[in-house]
Amino acid sequence: MSQADVTAVPNPAVPDPAAPDPVVRPNPLWTLGLLRSELVTTLRRWRTLALLGVLAAVPILVGISVKIETSGDGPAGRDGGAGPAFISQVTNNGLFLVFTALAATLPFFLPMAVGVVAGDAIAGEANAGTLRYLLVAPAGRTRLLLAKYATTMAFCLLATLVVAASALAVGALLFPLGDLTTISGTQISFTEGLGRALLIALVVAASLTGIAALGLFVSTLTNSGIAAMATTVGLLITVQILDQIPQLHALQPYFFSHYWLSFADLVRDPVYWQDLVRNLELQALYVAVFGSAAWARFTTKDITA
Repeated sequence: MSQADVTAVPNPAVPDPAAPDPVVRPNPLWTLGLLRSELVTTLRRWRTLALLGVLAAVPILVGISVKIETSGDGPAGRDGGAGPAFISQVTNNGLFLVFTALAATLPFFLPMAVGVVAGDAIAGEANAGTLRYLLVAPAGRTRLLLAKYATTMAFCLLATLVVAASALAVGALLFPLGDLTTISGTQISFTEGLGRALLIALVVAASLTGIAALGLFVSTLTNSGIAAMATTVGLLITVQILDQIPQLHALQPYFFSHYWLSFADLVRDPVYWQDLVRNLELQALYVAVFGSAAWARFTTKDITA
């Protein structure tokens, strides 16, 4: 073999500079590992645990307050229209404390907690200087964004179930349980009432997906986690205020919070589905719009932290 033939044979140990870079494709198992890591990291934060603790305390405070008021034949026992929705029925059936607690926490406490988690999803990583390291791994920006949003949706479900479980435990401890009298006046079994309570919790969790998508979009706009959280909570409060102004009635059906309390229709017999469906459709619209906006922003953003 001549010297020219020897030099013509490519050496596999030496990479060819003219060859294109290999495409690294993330393993699906690695993607599941990313989601698991995000879930564990989020749930281990003291801020997340504190938010869940506050949410669990609300049904306890409501239950004790109703028990104290009714034990002395106070206003809650005499006036069926006082207090939040369902509160006049709590003393007759502890299961109504689940509905009351969700009605009390949904306007502010639950969406505020979700807004904090969603607002910190991307901006918090950038502020801590860990966002670039996450993108070094073969995840891609789209996969990371999806993992962040899936984690936020998991928190929506967990936070709602914490409120419902705490309310059910307190209701069973302080008040009697039994067949449920719906707000339509009909009676259903305790098992069916428990099933409706679970369905209401799922609907409430789904109602929070819109504010979660909005918070994630805000989180892609800044590198400050505090600024993203404050902006998301500020938007939540602003929309809640605007939803109470009669002059804006034409716009109010498009506010993400407008149909939140429609879950009360699940305690009717038969169930009124119209506002429930509108609520879910509206949340899907917010997820599509702000989820797409978050993806467009994050995939083109210059990551410097």
